Amino acid sequence: MLKRNIIFLIIMFGFMSTSAQAHSGGHGEIVLNESQAISVAHSVATQFITQDPGLGFGKLDPSWKTLPAAAKRIHRKQDDYYIVSLTNKDKTLYILISIFGDVYDANLTGEFEGLK
Repeated sequence: MLKRNIIFLIIMFGFMSTSAQAHSGGHGEIVLNESQAISVAHSVATQFITQDPGLGFGKLDPSWKTLPAAAKRIHRKQDDYYIVSLTNKDKTLYILISIFGDVYDANLTGEFEGLK
């Protein structure tokens, strides 16, 4: 499990540019709102169309690129993270994102180890 998460984090390193960061003026990081978290999650899912993230579900079908707004929602929100759900046909992808835009994990169950 740890090896899988490390591989996933390496893959996700490329997505960190989508993380909402403040300028270097000392104001810290910007907290994502729900709409921004959904946008980041959909961007990640779109990348899974061309790359197998090594998380057991393989590449996603190209139809994930054009999901309607109703198929994308906040599944769970806590003080320091969002779990965004994206539903396409009979499959739901859940993506764990920090409130700062860092993508931590994704799966088809919506359950993530170690979350409070």
